[in-house]
Amino acid sequence: MLRKGDVEPLVLRQLGAPAEAGPRALLLHGLGSGESCWNAFAAHRPPGLDLWTAGLPWRAGGPFAVPERDEGDRITEAIARIPGGVDVLIAHSYATLLLLARLADAAAGGADPARELGVRGVVLVSPFFRPRPEDFAWSELPGFLERLRLGAEDGIQVMARKPLDPDLRAEMAEHACAQLGPHWVVRYLHAYLRTPFLRVEQVNLPVHVIVGDRDPIAPPAEGELLAARLGNASIDRIDDCGHTPMAERPERFSLAVRRFLTTLSAGHPPATANRVREHTDGHPDRCRDQEAAERTEFGDDAPLLRGRQHQHRDRFQV
Repeated sequence: MLRKGDVEPLVLRQLGAPAEAGPRALLLHGLGSGESCWNAFAAHRPPGLDLWTAGLPWRAGGPFAVPERDEGDRITEAIARIPGGVDVLIAHSYATLLLLARLADAAAGGADPARELGVRGVVLVSPFFRPRPEDFAWSELPGFLERLRLGAEDGIQVMARKPLDPDLRAEMAEHACAQLGPHWVVRYLHAYLRTPFLRVEQVNLPVHVIVGDRDPIAPPAEGELLAARLGNASIDRIDDCGHTPMAERPERFSLAVRRFLTTLSAGHPPATANRVREHTDGHPDRCRDQEAAERTEFGDDAPLLRGRQHQHRDRFQV
């Protein structure tokens, strides 16, 4: 157990050297997760992509509590320790909150986030984001705890790769949350509650957002709004996918990353975010229903979300 003043050691691993030289990516896992969440993606990596993982303090089995400090510093430390530097950061869930804050704070301070972190682009997977402080309500607090438990249950099922008995899965999730402890729940809420105050529109570093259309943990609409707010962003919404696209739909996830890497190597910004509303199966009412839902959730920000995105969406069959 860590004592006061102790610092959790940072463990970096290379996920197999690629057959050909290419860009280097650092993978940052979410809260209560771990490096293994990237294994399926590593097996389907884009050609030449050199993958590194960081075992971060908020991992499953990590310290019950850590000294009070900015956990974003661990991301900066990990980048600095990767041999040859990092081209692209790929962050999932809780790590997106820390990385987004680091990018926005650098931009708000007049610095270039790309130069500050020494990277060329960022991929945010299943991010959390709300634009206004009043978007958070007191009545939601119990729901946030349930969301974390549900996230643990979802992650356990995905990594199991076969159906688990619901009671067993729930018991395992409860145990995982107990191991994680209240300290990290408070850290997660603090980072999430800060998102309305981040000047994300000042972040001009190329960013690609990836969301699952069935994510029960991080609402995909929040990722869509974040992509619309960022200064230089694109988005992929993966069909029939939950909170961990890299594990649930690794081939489709890899394709999204590969397309983003292509825009970076070509030296031009990402394409405008893909439109999420769609006219399919002869049901235009679905568009109107989703537009109404957007207005209910985001109020006056709904036109901003729609205006920055295409009028269609790409579909991929994996």
